Amino acid sequence: MKWRDRQQSNNVDDRRHQRGPVQGQGGGPSVATILMLWPIIKPLLRSKLGLAILGIGAIFYFAGFNLSLDPGLSGSSPIDAARDDEMAAFIKTVHADTEAVWSRLFAQSGHRYPPPILVLYRGSTQSGCGPASARMGPFYCPQDQRIYVDLGFFDELAQQHGAKGEFARAYVLAHEVGHHIQNLEGTLADVQRAKQQVRSNAEQNELQVRVELQADCYAGVWANHAQQLFSMLEEGDLEDALRAAAAIGDDRLQQQARGFAIPHTFTHGTSKQRAGWFARGFKTGEISACDTFGGG
Repeated sequence: MKWRDRQQSNNVDDRRHQRGPVQGQGGGPSVATILMLWPIIKPLLRSKLGLAILGIGAIFYFAGFNLSLDPGLSGSSPIDAARDDEMAAFIKTVHADTEAVWSRLFAQSGHRYPPPILVLYRGSTQSGCGPASARMGPFYCPQDQRIYVDLGFFDELAQQHGAKGEFARAYVLAHEVGHHIQNLEGTLADVQRAKQQVRSNAEQNELQVRVELQADCYAGVWANHAQQLFSMLEEGDLEDALRAAAAIGDDRLQQQARGFAIPHTFTHGTSKQRAGWFARGFKTGEISACDTFGGG
């Protein structure tokens, strides 16, 4: 994917070097962290000097310094800083591409596009929807209109799911931006109300599948227009995106995790559905082609 030497988004909150709760957003150490540190904390509680040390430690923690004993989150992290910065630059560039495309598409219908804020982090952070951690994967929070991305997810995508290309990462971000579009359109709120009116979990899951597949289709629409604007695609890029979409299909993930799939528990769609709706968005470049709720 051709992305170097192009504009990067300014709508980015880069928290990769912050540890613990983000300042001003509250939160505290997890139970696991407290239990891990308890053998150190307990003797400090017995003296005034120990209490003073704990007080200073608390100040540093809530100021954003890392107190974790996890080497993956510590100052001696094995993360390659140069590679991490390059990946951040890439995802910021893709975010700028989404802003350019969706601003044009919104303008065509007489509206202004308010872009989401992209939050980059490593390990854990705080979102408007609650705590965010690496194991959650990238997600969109409609409460604060921010997209949260732990860059470690892309390593997992490549190593565990075989989606190694840069455009696979671009697809992931474009999918989350698709949820932002749904939020602006009122789709997310409509689906939430619809979920409250159905009785079974299976029906609620089916509604959520339609939400996710539409976001996949919107990612394809973005890719279509971004190619027209930036001529960014190289050989194999589309295959990378389709491979990523298929890799995170519910059926494939459940097969990998337990050896079988349970369709009524799906919340994102099958591999075939996800790849198919992305391809449909890319082929047409039309938002109207992404009506996953109309049975198309």
